[in-house]
Amino acid sequence: MAKKIAITFGVLVALLGGAFIFTVVAVKPLSTDLSAVGQGKPALVLAYENYSPAGAAALERLRHIKGDYEEYVDFLVADLGTPQGRTFADRHNIDNGVAVFLRQDGRPLRVTGIPADEEELRRRLDGKLVEVGGLQGRAILR
Repeated sequence: MAKKIAITFGVLVALLGGAFIFTVVAVKPLSTDLSAVGQGKPALVLAYENYSPAGAAALERLRHIKGDYEEYVDFLVADLGTPQGRTFADRHNIDNGVAVFLRQDGRPLRVTGIPADEEELRRRLDGKLVEVGGLQGRAILR
């Protein structure tokens, strides 16, 4: 009986370890380094509260499209659980699950929710990038 429990425990630990490694390697995190704002590249900053379903859903939608856009825009998180993130969110009047799109020089262009529909999210992001000249005549390939 003890051997069966030890084997089951070992398998469980291996599965959890594998899931953790997959998450770290496969999921591209969004940076919380807000000093990147205004450094010559447009930025989309999401206000995010840990353990909040609304913030987590918005964050996951941004992670899903990030690979197609990271050449053109910095995807950042204002972590509302930190003083820096809270200050940023207060300054731009955004709350959990809401984002602000900022120009290359850091001036805000638009505060917006993150649409649940991926095509709508892409359409909005494409429009903002065209507006600030961030696509430079190139189309986003999907």
